[in-house]
Amino acid sequence: MERISLSINGVEISVLKGSDAPIFYVHGSAGDAEIWKNQLEEIGGYAIDLPNHGKSGETEIRSIDDYAYFVSELVSEISGSGVIIGHSLGGAVAQKAYLNDRGAVKALVLVGTGARLRVLPKVLEGLKENPSETAKFMADMAFHRKNFVEHFGKLFMERAGILLEDLTLCNEFDLLDDFRSGKIKFDIPTLAIVGENDLLTPPKYSEFFKAFGAEMRVVEDAGHMVMIENPEAFNKCLKEFLHSIGKVLL
Repeated sequence: MERISLSINGVEISVLKGSDAPIFYVHGSAGDAEIWKNQLEEIGGYAIDLPNHGKSGETEIRSIDDYAYFVSELVSEISGSGVIIGHSLGGAVAQKAYLNDRGAVKALVLVGTGARLRVLPKVLEGLKENPSETAKFMADMAFHRKNFVEHFGKLFMERAGILLEDLTLCNEFDLLDDFRSGKIKFDIPTLAIVGENDLLTPPKYSEFFKAFGAEMRVVEDAGHMVMIENPEAFNKCLKEFLHSIGKVLL
């Protein structure tokens, strides 16, 4: 794997590259490209550090649409179009990239995400008033396999500021009415993947997408951080989907 950097509207966006495959991974709240290492090694593609995350530059982000702009521009610059795989917040970004720039998105993989991403008020308040305890709570909620909790609890604590900003944007993200009114229906191949033990975005969130043209896969023995907790099963689902849409990628 290698690091590459592209300037998008004056902001340096850092990307972890596994191969030239037109597959783009978008991390969740307070995350970075590193969470996709298992996928980059086995499947390839590009994992993006969103602005203000990882090794990318800083800029003002006011909405999910702002993140989606940088993703779409980066995809367009690297390969013209591709598959966008988004986890949690990244799933909201992927949906917005699809809605705002159809030409850049040939297929979607929505991982542990939803059409609406409400956040518990106590989490938003807790990140302001007691970030240490709230970071531990979020890590505990994010993982079914508890051996990951300590590491990510510390990581979320170190990144409490951007975690609060990201979760605030998630709380404002809401496409439910647009789906239900028929305004949105997936007209490209779309797969929803969710951990069976996901407490933050339960399987019913992914089930919702099925009525609008998406396939769905549930990964056993995994929670919200499904790509880390059970990479073998996750990668199998992803590879099967990518194989089924191979012609779309040509």
